[in-house]
Amino acid sequence: MAGALEIGVWALLLIASVTDLFWGKIFNATTFPFLVAGLALRLFSFGWVDFRSALLAVGAAVLLFFPLYFSQVMAAGDVKLLMAAGAWLTPSQTLKLAGLTVLVGAFAGLVVLIIRRSPQKTRIPFAPAFLCAFSFLKIAEMRGWSLY
Repeated sequence: MAGALEIGVWALLLIASVTDLFWGKIFNATTFPFLVAGLALRLFSFGWVDFRSALLAVGAAVLLFFPLYFSQVMAAGDVKLLMAAGAWLTPSQTLKLAGLTVLVGAFAGLVVLIIRRSPQKTRIPFAPAFLCAFSFLKIAEMRGWSLY
């Protein structure tokens, strides 16, 4: 059943990436159903211990990304996307995804800044950064790389 959790994360990140690239938003109609479905799957398929782990991952997402939203570094949809992903992941996976997403997003922002050559405020879609970060984490896992 753990494969269903991974499929859920892939589906969430793919849908969010498409909407973020085409419409510049990560819709609540995407994040909230995935959040609820992830928590429900963890509770009814894996039990209370796994459900509490999912709640801890969702809480970690809020604690990590809400300050970035408050300081206007990220949009609210990015925070909700990490929360929804956390419902499908362990707290450790959520922390790794958050950290790597920030690095990928910062790199993308730097590239955009270099290309545009002006420091004006530019919106960077973060959902593709989530997708790239999760892809890297899955490759690292398959290769047996240890990421702390």
